[in-house]
Amino acid sequence: MKKIFISFLLFCSIVISWSTAKGQNLSTTIKVQAMDMGSALMKNDFTTFVKYMHPNIIAYAGGKDKLKTKMDSAYSAMKLFGVSFKRYSIGSPGEIVSYKDQLQSVLPEITTIKTPLGELTAETSMIVISPDNGKNWWFIDTNVYKVDKLKSILPDISPELVIPPQKQPKLVPADSTRGN
Repeated sequence: MKKIFISFLLFCSIVISWSTAKGQNLSTTIKVQAMDMGSALMKNDFTTFVKYMHPNIIAYAGGKDKLKTKMDSAYSAMKLFGVSFKRYSIGSPGEIVSYKDQLQSVLPEITTIKTPLGELTAETSMIVISPDNGKNWWFIDTNVYKVDKLKSILPDISPELVIPPQKQPKLVPADSTRGN
């Protein structure tokens, strides 16, 4: 009986270790892909950026061609008005849930842009979805696509996901950012 109990404990510890490692691997994959997506956005690299977009979001935007036009226009407007990305960082994903054959989570992000008025920092979150058990992830910015609208675009979002309320962006006036 003692051997069976020890075998059972060993089995349980292996399962727990495997689950923890898998969760850490998924979290790392999410972070790596989120940074690649963010870097592509900052460089206006549409080809890389679009591979991280959910097909329903691409369709909602009118398809890849219209989405590319919108992205190019936004990038041109930023340059025209002296706006540029300064920093992009991500936090750790929340609990990763399995829902309707997809893995899903919420990922916090912080973006700082430099403007003629100063530095504007926005803390937002993204819904992250994997259709292939965590190999590839799609990122949906809840600042761009509001939660109520997302439910109609992406009806398969898990009700377990906790999306934090949007925070007010913070502006540090240009006078106080000199020397940085």
